[in-house]
Amino acid sequence: MAGALIGEAFISASIQVICDRIASPEFIDLFRHKKLDQPLLMKLKRTLLTLNAVLDDAEEKQIEKPAVREWLDDLKHAVFDAEDLLGEINYEALRCKLEGEAETADKFTNKVWNFLPTSRNKFYQSMNVKIQELLRKLEDFVQLKGALGLTEVVGRKFSQRTPTTSLIHEPYVYGRNEVKENLSKVLFSDDASKDDVSVITIVGMGGVGKTTLARMLYNDDRVKEHFTFKAWACVSEDYDAIRATKTLLESVTSKPCNTTDLNLLQVELREQLRGKKFLFVLDDLWNEKYTDWNCLQTPFTSGARGSKVIVTTRNKNVASFMQNVPTQPLEPLSHEDCWSLLAKHAFGNVNCSAYPSLEEIGKKIARKCNGLPLAAQTLGGLLRSRLDSEVWNRVLNNSIWELPTEKSDILPALGLSYHYLPAKLKQCFIYCSIFPKDYEFKVEDIVFLWMAEGLIPQAENGDNMEEVAKEYFDELLSRSLFQTSGKSSFVMHDLINDLALFMSKGFCSRWEGRESHEVERVRHLSYAREEYDVSLKFEQLKEAKCLRTFLPTSLNPYNSYKNYYLSKKVVQDLLSSHRCLRALSLSSYRNVTQLPDSIKNLIHLRYLDLSGTAIE
Repeated sequence: MAGALIGEAFISASIQVICDRIASPEFIDLFRHKKLDQPLLMKLKRTLLTLNAVLDDAEEKQIEKPAVREWLDDLKHAVFDAEDLLGEINYEALRCKLEGEAETADKFTNKVWNFLPTSRNKFYQSMNVKIQELLRKLEDFVQLKGALGLTEVVGRKFSQRTPTTSLIHEPYVYGRNEVKENLSKVLFSDDASKDDVSVITIVGMGGVGKTTLARMLYNDDRVKEHFTFKAWACVSEDYDAIRATKTLLESVTSKPCNTTDLNLLQVELREQLRGKKFLFVLDDLWNEKYTDWNCLQTPFTSGARGSKVIVTTRNKNVASFMQNVPTQPLEPLSHEDCWSLLAKHAFGNVNCSAYPSLEEIGKKIARKCNGLPLAAQTLGGLLRSRLDSEVWNRVLNNSIWELPTEKSDILPALGLSYHYLPAKLKQCFIYCSIFPKDYEFKVEDIVFLWMAEGLIPQAENGDNMEEVAKEYFDELLSRSLFQTSGKSSFVMHDLINDLALFMSKGFCSRWEGRESHEVERVRHLSYAREEYDVSLKFEQLKEAKCLRTFLPTSLNPYNSYKNYYLSKKVVQDLLSSHRCLRALSLSSYRNVTQLPDSIKNLIHLRYLDLSGTAIE
């Protein structure tokens, strides 16, 4: 029988890594040979372990107590500062080991000290001061924990790895057969409307399954025979006619397009579609301006009769001016269908009727999902193979359900799926908040970034870090926090993306426009790459004191073939001012021909992407 499910604190994994590092032979040798304050280091470790004991309680109480959430947020940054400091010390310890100083230090300690470069002397002299300062900061948190009523959670943490099967990655669709059948009739009819091109709109709230339904229609085996072309474009909240048109054109021609002129793009798309029957999906459309839609769909009119455009949207107003066949509203699932979906993910191929007590609790949980398949799916992943009524009751009675939506901006069910992740998976999941909505990524993209950021521990069973990271990825995928998108790509549902963004406030940031951002304590940054990325765009980075990730992104995979320009000043400032960088990407900036010498000062750097630059 498994122990009670307990929400592990996000920074528990970081504290464990720090404590392991402090106890490492390299650290102990460095402090002993350099005659540094080893008891101070041990006191730091004890203080961290004291805080770690109450973190799980704080993770629970932060939901209802803003003061606890503030305490926890500030502690996160203190722990990140500790990681950076101990990373510097670890670098020095490894340097000493490699240069053989450790072997001869006992005999020549004084001589070595005298002949060390001045910068090294200063480093050792300041080390105790920095540790003492960090210790004082952490002791303040210890003093406050009592006033906040935080105590050690007694109980066994349950973080068994969720078993995976060949079926778990496939979407389970319940309660949509009739809707799919109705839409299929329209999809494969050449007389669905009086116009040559019929627009089918699927309308419903976030998480109700609009994209899943559109994907079922798009991947129907009959589509290849019925349509000459098919293309899928994620339009999303940030409406961009050029980006959407270019995505459709590149899908139709199967080659990248460097044109950014909307007129030229539309002329080319119109010619490609002329006389051809096509199927386009415009997923997650928000824009309510009729003139924008009229402009976007102008090239479509050259297509052959029977062509279709499927639009998914949360907005009924959008659907009203686009559709020329009856709108398909997508209602929440029935409680029974919601339970079937949750049970499928929770029990896998095991018959749930063999566990009547769990079935009773599970149906109550399913009712709380309010008919949203995304919620049922993620909770099913959370409960997968945990056949223990204590665990299921804990989920049913968790206080997150009572949290007003406007306070968290996330569905309670999705909050629970995060809350009960093991700490190591929380860190990996939250890191993904730097990816914009609808961003498609490969497993290896995520794996190498996680490894660079120190989120993947060395496996005890001998597996290498890459294999461990892939296991983490599969675990998040099995919990429906990632979804498949095509044969080898993955994506996060919009609401899951909102969840990651909400939980990462303060230390992860993504720039998708020219809006201002709080960057002083930001650790991980992504930004939308533009054709000309000038220094003014990155002016705010001067305020960032501890940046670890610098990552340009693009929603269109073909954009990696474009020519981008990045100001040399940005590169120089980045490498000279942000010495905590662990992951740095300058990919696709064709004007980058060399890196400044200051890159040698980035002692934490583990990931460097120079693909698509002019560096040879």
